[in-house]
Amino acid sequence: MRTKEDIKKKASELSEQDVKLFQTLTEEIKMILQTKKINEETLTKLGNMTTTINSLRENYMWRLLRAAKQNHMLD
Repeated sequence: MRTKEDIKKKASELSEQDVKLFQTLTEEIKMILQTKKINEETLTKLGNMTTTINSLRENYMWRLLRAAKQNHMLD
């Protein structure tokens, strides 16, 4: 059985996939800054980044809600 501390730790940890996703987003932003041009490809990348970030935010929100439903204190 998981302890309260294990659940708290799990709820606040980033997965390896999330870390890779953030690294990819960071690289995309760096490429946009290096090109210093706005074109259709840049707008598409920005749209994709926005969708990705919104998806991550929603996933984290649900993770916190599930933990809260189990009556666990969250930081």
